[in-house]
Amino acid sequence: MPSDPLEFDPLLASQETAAPLASLPVVTRPRLERGHFAYLRATQQGVPPRVAWPRYLGHLGDADDATRVHRMTGWIRGELCAAAARGGNFARARLLRLELAPLCAALPSLESFADGAGLAGFSEAEQQDAYEAAFGTALAQQRRRTALLRRQLLAVHTLEASMAQPVGLDDGCEAWLTDAIAARLAAHGQRTLAELHARVRGDALWWRGIPGIGAGKAAAIRHFLVAHGATLGALPDGETLGSAKAEHPATQARQQREPNIPPEPSPLMPLERLVVPPGLDGRDGRFRAPRTLCLLEADDDRAAVLAWLAAKTPDGGGEPTGPDGRRLSHTRLSYRREAERFLLWCVLERQRALSSITPEDVVAFKAFLQAPPASWCGPRNVPRWHVAWHPLEGALSARSVAFALSVLGNLFAFLVAQNYLVGNPFRAVRPPVRIPRGPDPGRSLGAELWQHVADALDALPPSLASERLAVTLHLAHDAGLRLSELVGARTHDLERVTLRQADGTPITGWLLRVVGKGQKVRLVPVPDVWVERLGRYLVARGLLADPRRAPDVPLLGGVRGAAAVDAGVTGSAVHGQLKRFFAACAAQLERTDPVLAERLRRASGHWLRHAHINDALDGGVPAEIVQQNVGHASLDTTTVYIRTEDARRLALMRRWWETAG
Repeated sequence: MPSDPLEFDPLLASQETAAPLASLPVVTRPRLERGHFAYLRATQQGVPPRVAWPRYLGHLGDADDATRVHRMTGWIRGELCAAAARGGNFARARLLRLELAPLCAALPSLESFADGAGLAGFSEAEQQDAYEAAFGTALAQQRRRTALLRRQLLAVHTLEASMAQPVGLDDGCEAWLTDAIAARLAAHGQRTLAELHARVRGDALWWRGIPGIGAGKAAAIRHFLVAHGATLGALPDGETLGSAKAEHPATQARQQREPNIPPEPSPLMPLERLVVPPGLDGRDGRFRAPRTLCLLEADDDRAAVLAWLAAKTPDGGGEPTGPDGRRLSHTRLSYRREAERFLLWCVLERQRALSSITPEDVVAFKAFLQAPPASWCGPRNVPRWHVAWHPLEGALSARSVAFALSVLGNLFAFLVAQNYLVGNPFRAVRPPVRIPRGPDPGRSLGAELWQHVADALDALPPSLASERLAVTLHLAHDAGLRLSELVGARTHDLERVTLRQADGTPITGWLLRVVGKGQKVRLVPVPDVWVERLGRYLVARGLLADPRRAPDVPLLGGVRGAAAVDAGVTGSAVHGQLKRFFAACAAQLERTDPVLAERLRRASGHWLRHAHINDALDGGVPAEIVQQNVGHASLDTTTVYIRTEDARRLALMRRWWETAG
């Protein structure tokens, strides 16, 4: 039984269609088979009966008679309800009797709603939030109807497993065909479907010489055999019917099409949906410590991994991907990713439990990450619930492999410390050799690109989206904040201060309280012009321009404005808005400077942080001041960005080259 009754129905692709099936006579007896179940599922999901009939029940004749179509639907429902009642499941019988009312009115598409509401510049997730606020009641009705429909489809799937009788080659013709047709076939040597199938397959004009079976009945019988080709075997295409095709209009209209079979379901499942088979779940892992000494309540490896994730980092600042809907920190998201990949690899590739892994297995996993098979790789940003989700995009760099091994070593160290395992195999394996680079100062916009971005920003028409974009861009560039720090900042984190300098003169300005990595708090100076820009954005959200007098709300708000002033925005939404804006700027730059345009396409919000550090250091701000502003733990990290010595060396070498030449 499919995992989701709303998923693709293979009958839709595998059965040959006849459109139209004009006046095909009825040659089969009323008996539930897969076509009846597929037809009912299709009509339940809104497919018009005149479309579903020729696709699934074409061998029963045409669907021109509306009364016959209605009678067929009622007969199928009645058979299923009776079967459910005979089994004592009266709730299922009542469920199948329900006729779902059509939706009252079609809701606008998300795209048209966003255009009409002026939300085109926001991310899809934010547009969906606003859509929910506007059509909450209608959406709730649709969800209730969808839930009821899903239950009905699941009931049909369940009954199909016990009621649908497959058509087999050993079946007598009288089991599926009408008595008159079966008797005429038996009189000419076709007593079973195997004998009939062999004759139809070997002779295009097989029906000639059988009294009472003409071109019309022959076409209907052939359509029945083709509809059950999965169990009876394939027939040659319609061209082999020869003159029969010319004599009957239904077969003239037949079109052979390649089946659009969906891909096989992938065994790669996210951690929250993964079901590990017995024997590989770790209950009897080779390196499990004595159960009486274990501090965890976890009985298997998956539960132990979840316990490690829960103990790692506090929630906050990430995306709402936890099972309880809470936001997960970026650190915890990356930890989940690495543990998920490793657990899947242990079960699917290594065929052993995580708690039975040896150092040799770790070496093999390291090689796997550097050259994963194509079946493990897929595009980025596919939702975790989607069938196309994969744990990898491609081969990992040496740096990423080293990070993965470090995280998994932390996982095993935790399990050893909790007496779940007796040893840590990752301690015996060295990560791939890589050249330490530290931060890459080259991943920065530079003065020329920043000017282009700033000019494009000023040219945007005024809107809530453009106001938020301006606040984001200038705060990231002028203060060097991380993306998580941007979305976590609030209005009351801003403070207007007057401080006394070393020479005794006072200085007044704005400081922003920022919570950075490791929950470390720092005060970051922000320019007055940015606070003025923020004031215009707050007014657009229906708030006071002065952040000290406005409510304590996130600096970067959602799309619903005053209706939900305390609603913030996720990091992915801000990241997506920045990437779309950079792509639009790159398109403008393509004609004049394609090299810079390509560089801008690769830019992200973090490049603005690099640009701030580079520009501040080049502008003469001391390295220790920049270090405190951006929150670097070590001054060595900040000094990587200093290119003064590189510039001096380049100038001296160029002078020597010119002299020597």
